[in-house]
Amino acid sequence: MNPLTRLLPLLGLLCLGPLVEGCAASEDTDNRPPHSSDQSVPCTVDQDCPNPSLFFCNTAASRCEAACRTREDCGAARRGEYALAECDNNPLGCQCDTGKCAVSLCSRDADCREGQVCRDGRCGVAPAASVAASCQVTPDFVIGRAGTQVRFEVTVRDATGKPVVLTEGITWTAAEVAVTGGGLGTSATFTLASPATASAAVEARVGMTSCRAQVTVLAAHEEAEQVRVVVTDELTGRPLPGARVVVSDAAGAITGSADTDVGGVARVPARDVVSLTVFHADYGYLTLAHYDTAAGSRDLVLPLRRNPLELYGGAKGTFRNLPATANLHLGFAGLSMPGLGLELAPEQLAGPSEEVTLNLAGQPRELVLPGGAYLALPSSPVRAEYWAPGVAGVCDAGLAGISDLEEAIRSGRCGTRTGWAISGDVPPTELPPSLFGPTLDVSQMLAQSIPLLRRFQSSVVRDVQFRLLPTPGLANGTPDFQDTTHFASVDHDFQQLPLGFQFAVRVPSLPRYRGAFLDGAFLLGAASVPGQGQVPLGLGLAVNVAPADPNTDVQAGLPAPGLVSVRMAPAHHGLEGSAYRLITLATSNAALNDASAGAASSALVEPLSGLSFDPKGSTPVTLSGSFLPIPDGARYNFEPTPYRGLEGRQFRFVTDPGLGGASLLRIVFSNRLGHRWTVLMDPSRALSGVRLPVPPAPFEDRTYFGDLTGTRALLLVQALSARAPDGGRLGPSALAEADALNLDRLEDFTRAWSALDYRRPELTWLFPAAEGQSVVRGGTVRVRATGLRIGSGPTDDGYIQLSFTGGIGCEGQPVRGDVDASQGRGEVELKLPSGCSGQGLVLTATLVDPSGATLRPAVSSTRLIHIQ
Repeated sequence: MNPLTRLLPLLGLLCLGPLVEGCAASEDTDNRPPHSSDQSVPCTVDQDCPNPSLFFCNTAASRCEAACRTREDCGAARRGEYALAECDNNPLGCQCDTGKCAVSLCSRDADCREGQVCRDGRCGVAPAASVAASCQVTPDFVIGRAGTQVRFEVTVRDATGKPVVLTEGITWTAAEVAVTGGGLGTSATFTLASPATASAAVEARVGMTSCRAQVTVLAAHEEAEQVRVVVTDELTGRPLPGARVVVSDAAGAITGSADTDVGGVARVPARDVVSLTVFHADYGYLTLAHYDTAAGSRDLVLPLRRNPLELYGGAKGTFRNLPATANLHLGFAGLSMPGLGLELAPEQLAGPSEEVTLNLAGQPRELVLPGGAYLALPSSPVRAEYWAPGVAGVCDAGLAGISDLEEAIRSGRCGTRTGWAISGDVPPTELPPSLFGPTLDVSQMLAQSIPLLRRFQSSVVRDVQFRLLPTPGLANGTPDFQDTTHFASVDHDFQQLPLGFQFAVRVPSLPRYRGAFLDGAFLLGAASVPGQGQVPLGLGLAVNVAPADPNTDVQAGLPAPGLVSVRMAPAHHGLEGSAYRLITLATSNAALNDASAGAASSALVEPLSGLSFDPKGSTPVTLSGSFLPIPDGARYNFEPTPYRGLEGRQFRFVTDPGLGGASLLRIVFSNRLGHRWTVLMDPSRALSGVRLPVPPAPFEDRTYFGDLTGTRALLLVQALSARAPDGGRLGPSALAEADALNLDRLEDFTRAWSALDYRRPELTWLFPAAEGQSVVRGGTVRVRATGLRIGSGPTDDGYIQLSFTGGIGCEGQPVRGDVDASQGRGEVELKLPSGCSGQGLVLTATLVDPSGATLRPAVSSTRLIHIQ
């Protein structure tokens, strides 16, 4: 999966290119908060304004606006008779933001005076608990063994369904003997105490309302030479009955198995070091490799993620309260991502794109917009409605169309996420000039887009509930997501809250891929909402081209390379109190010019206690870790017998990937229907690897693509650095054992990750491009091979061999093509034998390994031609 798709707001910037020609003159509003005071004096130059040292002439709007060089220029002491009421009446004053006075925002309660709280970026009086009309405990369903500690959070809504963030008036109690604990505030920790089946054991009371969480406490597991495995739905906590738990040895041979009962529990015989795999037709498979039963607790919780494409739903709507300007109105909306988005399919992130036609200066223009995009010209919308896919989870009785709430949750038919949007009022004159050249230079375009971030706003709608329905066309491999009639209706305010915090981040040295440093970095500021996932609140971007070295390029206004400017809104409209996170994603453009390269990325996840306004980078945010290397050099033998130095069904690295800083390897196979098989392995075993069992009947083998020819599945390898709250390393076994540090909380512990998409080998005919074409005798055909390095040398993956069926003088004369004639794009020219001719010949292009043996699994493509 291309890591660019994980930063959805950037897609909006890429959609603007075709829209400048024919647009009306722009108006520069700069998206300041409402009620900012402009001295609206007509002007053509600064000297027309009341005081040129305190004002400047906005020539686009022909009016005077308040100017500043420092924060002090915004205060009454400096401005005198030209004081700005919104600055002087705000407890936090104003900041000087790119030469204009902007109202300062708070990002946490600690930013405000004693007794006040921060809500929607402003300091004020805390709401009273008496306004609470309903509440929801997260997690709402827990399974664990006695002695485990679990932290619960509560969210509150008023009588209108609006989220309310309280600071007092919340009391936690143990409602059943299954748990002990309690406390005050928005969260509390309970200890699972007495064995019990699902009971409403944890209660949060808010004012006159209360809510509970279901808890199942398992008795201690004491059976020798046996492992107890609890299988759950990762996003709901519910148990999964009917899952098959399989134990396999070092050779991948199955030595034991059992199905989970109604409580999601299976007990399987296991001794010494084994691998455990959970199979379920409706969920992704999960393998825990090399679990040491002698050293571990033999008590595991293995959460599964539902197959991503079988059900779909989400939110749709438009943007309201558009600014009255002649600028382009751009918005991009989505729903919060569970985890860090690493487990999501592309269709769950952005959905399919749509071709639209617009008329500019009397000329029709075609462009492609992602589903979450909204775009309006001054005269009319180009895309009046956005739609955003959502991921299944939990829901409550407030969701219409659900008759059996618990059944809807267990069957994946509903979800609750936070709706978000980032929107901007963009003058056409500020669009990146590189968008309009004959070719698109991605790095240059991104660098020129950095100043636009000051024009963007954040909008949040918390607790969006939606239904999910079966996806049409999935059975034949053509899922259709176009029907959105069942999507929840969610509109966004175009200017809800500005990205009012500008600060600099010191990005560590970038890693390498294919001998070159990664090409740039994207920074996503987010709030982590319990039970709902990551909500984007801002972003930054940087390139690494001048020079291409370990550091990102110097940005305007910042003193050194490696410093990146970020624009971010505070947590607002019900997100207050959620943890801030800064995700720094370094990416490679190698796949743009190299047909054998995959999408490579490396990311750091940094918790933030609060936000600062530091546009000059005087005290930059310093990331606490370093990037993990790209997990390159991995191989998997899809065959049951040895092949090219690998044992049957073995995954391993053939070269040392240098992943000493990682604590977990995650290997993900995906077939054509999006069904996955995830393998968890300790990085210390990268070179020895793991051998996967053959799935027992009736389960499909998801290491294959699922097509008629039996080609290989997609393969993604991720390295993660997970750390416990005390800083200790969390490997796969520690995360799988039944305690408070479970796999379903991996997002809370991940501090760094890297990923490489190992493209599956594929062949495409370039010439002849269609069936039945004629080719001259002794002519040349051209075939493109992607997903492998063309050549016959020891570091190459293989080459193309052309064979013939039919004709005269053709059969038995294979043609070898082992030279990439296109400077890395994978295009190979193959010259036909001079004596070969005839009507209705079948050419078969086949990929072979460097020894000349057919690649396994086989990859081939045919073309019917006539040779004159």
